[in-house]
Order: sequence, then structure tokens, then C-alpha cells
Amino acid sequence: MSQNSKVLLAAIAGAAVGVIAGILVAPASGKDTFEDLSKKAEELKDDLEDIAAKGRKSVRELSDTVTDNLQKNINGLKKEVSRAKDS
Repeated sequence: MSQNSKVLLAAIAGAAVGVIAGILVAPASGKDTFEDLSKKAEELKDDLEDIAAKGRKSVRELSDTVTDNLQKNINGLKKEVSRAKDS
């Protein structure tokens, strides 16, 4: 996991803890507090799903780049071997 991902996850976790703490100490009925917590939990879930999707996309792009580079290197090596055999 990259440093940026760790910082982002820590920020989201910190924000979630802050929101929950704020809701728990705010003067509201139990039902209102539960509804607020449920809403915030759903928002956090959506945020984490977005982060995971972006992470998967980045991994796919990196994998494609590595695969392309390896294929180019393999093709170059094959040409060099072929030239060496022809010499």
C-alpha cells in the first residue's frame, strides 16, 4: 500500500471517529443518533468503495504497463539472440 493510500485511509478513519464522537456527545434522541450514525456509516462505506475502485484501477494500469514492458524486452532479446545466431 502506498504512502498516499495510508494517509488517505488514516484521514478517513480519523474523520469517521470524529463524526461518531460528535454525534454521540450531541444532545439528540437515541433514534436520531442511530439514524445519524447509520447515514455516516453508509457515507464512509461509499468513500471506501471509491478508494478501493481507484486502487484496483491503478493496479490494473500498473500491471498493463509492466506486461507491455516485459513483452518489449522479450521481443528485443529474441531479436538479439536471432542476430547472434545469424552472425
